[in-house]
Amino acid sequence: MKIVITGGKGLIGSATAEYAKAQGHDVLSVDVTGVGNLSDYIHADMTDLGQVYDVLHGADAVVHLGAIKNSRMYPNAKTFMENIGGTYNVLLAASHLGVKRVVLASTIQVSHIVRPRTPISFKYFPVDEAHPLTVHEDYTLSKYVGEVLADTFSAHWGLTVVSLRYTGVTPRESWASLPRQRSYPHYVHVDDAARCTVLAATANLPANSHTVAFVTAQDTAIDMPSEEWIARYFPDAERRAPFTTFESIVSGKTAAEKLGFVAEHSWRSA
Repeated sequence: MKIVITGGKGLIGSATAEYAKAQGHDVLSVDVTGVGNLSDYIHADMTDLGQVYDVLHGADAVVHLGAIKNSRMYPNAKTFMENIGGTYNVLLAASHLGVKRVVLASTIQVSHIVRPRTPISFKYFPVDEAHPLTVHEDYTLSKYVGEVLADTFSAHWGLTVVSLRYTGVTPRESWASLPRQRSYPHYVHVDDAARCTVLAATANLPANSHTVAFVTAQDTAIDMPSEEWIARYFPDAERRAPFTTFESIVSGKTAAEKLGFVAEHSWRSA
């Protein structure tokens, strides 16, 4: 199948393009870096609807990873408007062009925020897709609104959409830095993230559905046992599964059941 990958020069995008090609798919990478070529890459701006129509023409699926990747890289309004504009354009063009499968890059930061403006809490662990969201600023707002747009375009515009909430995607070259001290211990190897992304583009899913799924390793990125970490930082949270060693505090159940994805990489066995 032909898969268009926006943000194809980024961390997840480049790994996803590599994996998709290895699986035999016809891949067109799209980004705003450099110039295009005659085979598998084109320079295009996803905030320009005309350019989006051009690059999506003839696609079977589109993986939309092209966005400003975090808060405070640009002024707040630029981050929000560009991210939402690109997502809306991709969904609109896909619906008009008959591209039935759309994969969107969301983030675990809709469930927590790295630098919260007000205190946050978790009601239970492992955190799953039904957990109440904590959305504070431009980047996470843009991802949250992207999921809302996916609800609309899947329910009323004929699309099947998957929103992937990536968790601390770790590049290959940074793997040796684990374990690390960090506020939140979730993570996933970039190769696992890429495999999950291609599965999201190809899995057998109901028509006109929107699937939201965390993309996470099966363990944590720290040496502290998970139960100890939860007890230290969120002692009032309900435990909905046993934590006996270093189990992930984020549930991968939806990705496993809906997409057939279970993370294979762990820094503990590297």
